[in-house]
Amino acid sequence: MATRASERIWRTTAMVLCAAVPASFYLLGDLTDAFPGVLTIRSSQESPGAGPGAQAEDWERTSAPAPGPEAAPSTSPEQADDLEEHMSAHADLPVVGGNLAFSVVDAETGGTLAERDADTARTPASTLKLLTAAAALRLYTGDEVLTTRATVEDGVVTLQGGGDMTLSEEQLRDLAARTAELAAQQGTSTVSLALDDSYLTGGSNPAWGDNGPAGGWVTPTASLAVGEGWLDGEQYGPKSTDPAGEAAELFAQLLTEQGLTVRGEVTAGEAPAEAPSAEVHSEPLSELVRHTLLISDNTTSELLAHLVADARGEETSPQGAAAAVEAEIRELAAELGLTEDVLADLDIRDGSGLSENDQVPPALLAAVLGEVASGNAPVLEQILFDVPVAGLNGTLADRFDTAGTESARGLVRGKTGYLGGSATLAGVVLLPNGRTAGYSIVVHGFDGSDADAARAAVDAVAAEMVRTS
Repeated sequence: MATRASERIWRTTAMVLCAAVPASFYLLGDLTDAFPGVLTIRSSQESPGAGPGAQAEDWERTSAPAPGPEAAPSTSPEQADDLEEHMSAHADLPVVGGNLAFSVVDAETGGTLAERDADTARTPASTLKLLTAAAALRLYTGDEVLTTRATVEDGVVTLQGGGDMTLSEEQLRDLAARTAELAAQQGTSTVSLALDDSYLTGGSNPAWGDNGPAGGWVTPTASLAVGEGWLDGEQYGPKSTDPAGEAAELFAQLLTEQGLTVRGEVTAGEAPAEAPSAEVHSEPLSELVRHTLLISDNTTSELLAHLVADARGEETSPQGAAAAVEAEIRELAAELGLTEDVLADLDIRDGSGLSENDQVPPALLAAVLGEVASGNAPVLEQILFDVPVAGLNGTLADRFDTAGTESARGLVRGKTGYLGGSATLAGVVLLPNGRTAGYSIVVHGFDGSDADAARAAVDAVAAEMVRTS
C-alpha cells in the first residue's frame, strides 16, 4: 500500500508540474517516472491476454518553470498537409482498402492538424472507454470511494451495496467480523440476512449482443460484487450473472465463520438509515478510472457509466447509463466548439464499447483528447497519465514492435479498441515539433481473420505522427 501511495504522489506531482505548458507534459512526466517515455527504459510488463472469441470479437499543481520555449512552436499548413499525407498513405494497405479514418487535434489551440473522414461516426470499440472516463471525471473529484455497509437491527443484518464491484473476499471478511461485533453488542447471536442492492438498477445491457457475460466479456453492473464478479479471477473468464446475490451468499458464510447463526435464505430488504453499521470502502474513483483505461476493463467501465447516470440524477439502468454518458459528452463537445454536424450521428449504447451499435466520429474523440492534454481542463488531466504507452504497458505493451513503428514506443499514448471489423486507437502524442496532440484512428471494414494486420495498420498510421523525417 505504501508503494501505491508513493506512486500516486509522484503521479500527482507530475500532473501538477505539467499543467502549465502542454508541450512539457512528456518531458517532466518522463523525468519523474510518472509515465514512460524516451527517457524511460522499456518495460517488461506483459499486456492482458486476448479475450475469448465472442460473436463480434474475433479475439481483442504548483507552478514551476518548464524547460524549453515558453510557447510551443507553431505548425505550418505545409507541416499539417505533410502529416495528413503520410497518415493517409496507409489507406493503400491491403487490409485497409481505403477504409481509414483519423483526426489529429492540437492540444494548445484545438485546431485540426490532420484528418481523413473524421466527421463520420464509426464503431469506436474500447476507445469509447475514454469518453466514459471523461464523463465520470467531469462529475466526480476522483477522491470519492464506494461504500459497502452492513447494518444490525432487531436480529436482522442488512448488507447494503454502494456500487463497489471490486470488493475482495478479505474486505468482506473484515466487514463480517465487525458486523458480528455489532450483533454481540446487541446480545444477538442468531440473525437473518437481507440484501439492499437498490443503489444501482444495473443489470445486463441488451446492446452488448453476444459480447456479454456469456462470452466472458463483462459482468452485469450491480450495487456490489466480489472481484468484479469474475468467477475464476480472470478478466475474460466466466462471469457471474448475479454478482450482488453471490456476494450476499458469501457474506452469510463469513458471518457464520464469525460465530453467528444465519437463519433462512438471503432476502431483499432496505437498510435502516439509523441502525448501527460497519463499512468498507473501495479505492478512490480516480484509481478505478486508471485501472479501467490501463487494462481495458469492461466491467469497471460499465460501472463508471452507471455512476455518471447517478451523478446526473438519471436512471441507473444500462440504457440510462449509456444515455447519461452521451449527454455529458455532448455537453463537453459543445464546450469544445464541435458543430452539430459532427455530433449528428453520435450514438452511445453502453459504457465499455462492447456494443456494435456504438457510433463515435474520430473528430470528437480527438477533440476530447486534445482537451485532456491542453492543461486547460484539470479534471480531465488524469486520462493523459492513465492510458497505456506504446510498447511499454497495459494493452499497448505488445504493440508497436514492427519495423517502422518501433520509433513510436514511449511517445504514443493510447487506448486500444477492437470489435468485429473495427480496429481503433485514440490517445495523446508528442509531435516532433514539440506540440502535444489528441488523436483518434479507425481502420474498419476488414475481415475478422485479418485482425492482427488491421491492428498493425493502426500502429503504422499512429507512428507517422512521431516521424522526424
